[in-house]
Amino acid sequence: MNVFEAVKQSVTTRQAAEHYGIHVGRNGMACCPFHNDKTPSMKLDQRYHCFGCGADGDVIDFIAALYGLGKKEAAVQL
Repeated sequence: MNVFEAVKQSVTTRQAAEHYGIHVGRNGMACCPFHNDKTPSMKLDQRYHCFGCGADGDVIDFIAALYGLGKKEAAVQL
């Protein structure tokens, strides 16, 4: 198992978002940090998907996009 697989199996996108200060509702919805979002349009669970801007991916993609990191740096940060 490589570092990417290990991270994806141990941390959900929802857990990472909450850890980094994004409020996630009980239904798994949050305001998207990738566009000016006033109402929750991003679904967070094992992966994430924004119904407003189309952002989509796994936990590593989420942290990479949130902080402008490469996938390797995002995996290490997680």
